Amino acid sequence: MSNNLPEPDLYIALSSINTIWLFELPELSCFSQDYKSFLSNDFDPKEYANSTINSTSDGDGDITISLAKLSFGIDNLNKQLHDQVTAHFEDLITQAAGIRDLENVLSTVKEGVKSLNAAFDRLKENIHTPYAQIKNYTLQLERYQTASDLLRNVVRLFYLARCLESQMAEIDNKKENRIEYFKAAPIIGELDILLKEIDFEGIELVQSQLPSIKKAKYRIISEAFRMLQEGINSQNEEEIKISLQIFNELHDVGERVSKYVDDVSEKLLIQIKNAIDVASLQKETKDAGNTSTKGIRWLGTEPLMGMNVAWTSTLWRRMEVLMDEICESCCKIYILEKVLSGERDSTTGLSYLDDVNNVLDGGLIQHFWKLLSLNFGKELKEATKGFAFIQQSLVNGYPKLLRLIRDFFKKLEVRGYLKLDDVQSIATFEMGYLERSVIRLFEPVNVAFPTGTYRIFPSKSDVTNLVRTISSELEVAKFDSHLLHAVAKNVVKALNLYCTKAENMVAGDVTAYQVTGPGPCTASQNINFELINALYSLHQSVWKVLEEYPDDITEVVFDAIEHTRKVMISIVDPLFQHIKKELELIILKIHREDFSRQLAKNLTLPQQAEAQCSAYMIELSDRMNYIQKELLSRISCGLNGKEWSNELGKRILYFWMLHASLVRPLTENGKFKLTRDMGQLEFSLNQLLIENGSSIEELKNEYNSLRAFKQLLFLESSQMAEERYTLNLPLLILIHHIIVRSSTPTVAPNTNTIDTLQLPHKIYGWTESDYSKWLDEHNEGEGIDLIKGCLRSSKELEMGEEQELFEEKLIRKLLKERAGIEV
Repeated sequence: MSNNLPEPDLYIALSSINTIWLFELPELSCFSQDYKSFLSNDFDPKEYANSTINSTSDGDGDITISLAKLSFGIDNLNKQLHDQVTAHFEDLITQAAGIRDLENVLSTVKEGVKSLNAAFDRLKENIHTPYAQIKNYTLQLERYQTASDLLRNVVRLFYLARCLESQMAEIDNKKENRIEYFKAAPIIGELDILLKEIDFEGIELVQSQLPSIKKAKYRIISEAFRMLQEGINSQNEEEIKISLQIFNELHDVGERVSKYVDDVSEKLLIQIKNAIDVASLQKETKDAGNTSTKGIRWLGTEPLMGMNVAWTSTLWRRMEVLMDEICESCCKIYILEKVLSGERDSTTGLSYLDDVNNVLDGGLIQHFWKLLSLNFGKELKEATKGFAFIQQSLVNGYPKLLRLIRDFFKKLEVRGYLKLDDVQSIATFEMGYLERSVIRLFEPVNVAFPTGTYRIFPSKSDVTNLVRTISSELEVAKFDSHLLHAVAKNVVKALNLYCTKAENMVAGDVTAYQVTGPGPCTASQNINFELINALYSLHQSVWKVLEEYPDDITEVVFDAIEHTRKVMISIVDPLFQHIKKELELIILKIHREDFSRQLAKNLTLPQQAEAQCSAYMIELSDRMNYIQKELLSRISCGLNGKEWSNELGKRILYFWMLHASLVRPLTENGKFKLTRDMGQLEFSLNQLLIENGSSIEELKNEYNSLRAFKQLLFLESSQMAEERYTLNLPLLILIHHIIVRSSTPTVAPNTNTIDTLQLPHKIYGWTESDYSKWLDEHNEGEGIDLIKGCLRSSKELEMGEEQELFEEKLIRKLLKERAGIEV
């Protein structure tokens, strides 16, 4: 060591300074990274040695190298420390002197702390002694109080025990002792509170009293429960009140009422099981004494062939008895709830029912109904799982089961009790019944439309069977609105199925709409006629059945019933459209007839009038006769047939008048010919209508138009504007006839006339058929607008230096007066 180094004792003091303080010097900060692992508080030499040995053994290194590095580091660190001490010699001397002064100060402080601790010990001794005495006295006082309370409760218990003993003696001495039991109840109640709140364990005198107290309590509870049962059975509200008051004094109203409800529910459960027990059902049926059962062997738990009726009768008799028992039990619960709600605790002011509802989930009535519904549904479900007879009987007889339940609810309602209409427990039987109801309704439909290649149309008896089945299903469910709605929906399914099968059977080939004759109706037409009649009969019959049922049921079935009518109309309409088309084609032949011939010179007017009508009219009459005889006569649809024939008659009259008004040229002889055609048309059409329950007079507007048209033919031109003659005529037909009358003769004699005014279809180059088709597709106003094109404008008249015809003036006047159109 050089001469500049400090003395050895100073060196040792400096070397003991914390390493952190050394590294606060800026010159030593460079060593912090190299020796960081050695400075950590968690540094473990053994762990470091093990890791070094493991790392050198896994690689190509040698442990001597690591040791050399450590030795070099130690030497280097010593050298650096030596250099630092040497460099900061004076600063270290100054700090060392300050440390010695600090030690003097610290020794003074240490002496002061010792003196303070001695003072604290003396103060502690002065406080601890009084505290210990107070604590001891407090503990003694607490024990005195506990002993005093216990002795006081013991005295009270013995006093109550003597009172109870005396009261029980009074009970034994009196025959009518309900009030005595009521008097004993508060004593038992207070004793119960004492025994629950105070620990009398180990006090022999008290323990000796417990058996007599428990015996008295059991006796009072048993008597009160008996009074409750008898009071409910006899509906003696006073007796029920006393029993409940006893339980209230015993602080046990909720538990005892709950037990009573459970007992009632348990008894009902046993009765439900007995009612549907197949073994006892078999025994009861066998023991009934029927001679018809002799010699029949009973196999298992299912009835043999021929014994279903006896088993079923016994089952439903049991179910009736069961529902009576359930009704009586419900009445017991209701009267119990009534009394509970009327009695109140004198201390809390709450009714006894509030106490019961706190114990029972959801309230007394709800709890009972929940148990009853669960038990009833569960037992029925269990019974039907293993016994097909029970399942079949309850499903087939579901209306009877539902009626029993509904009658049961009505009995409760009549007695003034709350009505709880809950039939969820038998919902599975309802589903089964409705499924079988659908099958029963579908059966006559499938019979009416059998599957197979041969097409057999439904007969009247098939419709009757279906309607009878519908009526029967609705009648069975009539007593219950919910079931009736469900069955009504099944009726809808059956009617829709019938309509679907009918639609699939409709014949749509060419022969189905053949109306030309001359032979009888085709096979396809015969099928369609039978379907029409069947659908009409079904429609009318079902409506008649529904007259006995409320409107809401009618609303359910309404669309399905009207569906049958729509299907019927869908079959009828194409046929009548073909009939109309065929008759219109014949009427169009009027334009092939010659109505321009003059009156023969060798014939008088009456002789001319007796001439035969036109060929087209003869054909039309024959065709209408054929249609009525072979087609319409086969449709039996009541007023619908009359309505359809009236529509057909109106169309024929209008169509004939339309084309008769277009006949041109038209002479006086032609007018008589039209009159003869008109007479024949009226006769033939009237015959057709009469066969269908109507007459031509019932066509009203069209018939009045026909008569007006007949009169129009022989009116003077000046009279055609008068409403009294032409009011019933459509304006379009009247204008047509006026245009026809506008024809004037040419200059050359014995030549045809020329047309001054053109008819609408001639202006546009249409045929008469095209024109009538256009009128069918457009309204009357559009037809009137088309007529205006037939008139010459004022400019055309001026340019041609022609005068306006009388007919033109007449048409303009009619358009203005009747259509409000200025032309």
